[in-house]
Amino acid sequence: MRSVAAVFAVLAAVSVISTASAATEMQVAAADPVEAIDAVRPDVQHQALDAALPPAVARDGGETAEAPAAALPPPQPTLFASIDLSKQTMTVSDKNGVIASWKISSGRHGHLTPTGTHTPHYTARMHYSKQYYNSPMPYSVFFNRGIAVHGTNDLRNLGRPASHGCIRSHPKNAKVFYDLVQKHGREMTRVTVHGKVPASSAPAVARKQQQQRYAQPQQWNGGGLFGYSQQAPKAKAKAKGKQKQQYGGGGLFW
Repeated sequence: MRSVAAVFAVLAAVSVISTASAATEMQVAAADPVEAIDAVRPDVQHQALDAALPPAVARDGGETAEAPAAALPPPQPTLFASIDLSKQTMTVSDKNGVIASWKISSGRHGHLTPTGTHTPHYTARMHYSKQYYNSPMPYSVFFNRGIAVHGTNDLRNLGRPASHGCIRSHPKNAKVFYDLVQKHGREMTRVTVHGKVPASSAPAVARKQQQQRYAQPQQWNGGGLFGYSQQAPKAKAKAKGKQKQQYGGGGLFW
C-alpha cells in the first residue's frame, strides 16, 4: 500500500510541474517580443523596433521616396584648342598630347578677338556671314556668339591680325578642327583665347590705304580760275608724261 501511495504522489508532482511549465510558456509568448527576449536572454542584442526608425520622406502624392541623390559633376573635356593672339597661332590637343598647330589670323585693331575659355555652341560645314556681305566661312566652329574658327582664302595674311574678330585658318586646317569637334562633341571641346595682339601690328589693308594716300599728287589752290583748285604744275606734267608713256603717244585705245 505504501508503494502505491508513493507512485500516486510522484505522478501528482509531475502533473503540477508540467502545468506550471505550460503556463510559463504561454506568458512568454503573450509578452512583448523585446521584453521577453530581454527577460530570458539579456545578453542578446536585437534590432530596433519600427517606432525607433526615422520617418520616411513623403512625396506630394503620399508615396514615400528616398532622398534625392547629389548631382554628378560635368564630364571633363577631351579636346582643347589654344589660340595665342601674341603669336597668331592655334594649337589643338587631346588627352594624348598635341595634335596639330598652325598659323591663324585673329581680329585686327578695332575688331579684336575677345579672350577667355569657351565651349562651342554651333558648327556648320559651310556658313555665310550675314554681317559681312554673305562672305563664305567654311568649316565654322562658333565658340563666342558670332565669333568662330573657320577657313579662309586670304592666305597671305595668315600669321597676323586681319579679321573682324573671327579666327581664320587655312581651309585644310579648319577642316581638321571641324572634324575633331564632330568626333569629340561640342560639349567636350574647350576653346581658349589668350595673349594680346601686338600694338605695332597694323592691318595690311590699312597699310595699303595709307601708302596710296601719300602716293597721291598734292593739290593747290593758288591760281585756279574762279577759285577752283587745280593740280600742281609739277604733278600735272608728271601725270601727262606718264600717260604718254602708257599709251605710247599713239591713237586712242592703244
